[in-house]
Amino acid sequence: MSGDHHDFDPETGFHPSCVGDVGRPEFDAQWQRRAFGLAVALSEFGHYPWEDFQQRLIGAIGTWQEAPADERGRWAYYEHWVAALTGLVDDRGLLDPDYVNPEDREGGVTHAR
Repeated sequence: MSGDHHDFDPETGFHPSCVGDVGRPEFDAQWQRRAFGLAVALSEFGHYPWEDFQQRLIGAIGTWQEAPADERGRWAYYEHWVAALTGLVDDRGLLDPDYVNPEDREGGVTHAR
């Protein structure tokens, strides 16, 4: 990764760290695959334009990059993906707030591997 949070491939719209040699997304865990699919599906079903998701993702990565190195933790692309998706779902009111556990809202979620 070059460190520039605007490195999205113009052809696929994905950051290079989420696609392999053949231009397909790569996942290290099932939760990443599900987060990817959910973001794409919500966009394809018209809940938000894909560009809105991309801008959220760029913002999430930018926030991570701007944090002091000793405070930002390890690089985890799909953590930023989930942050972008969560922000859009919240802003667009796509999920009833009563449906989500309060501890999940506080960042207490650990992704199943």
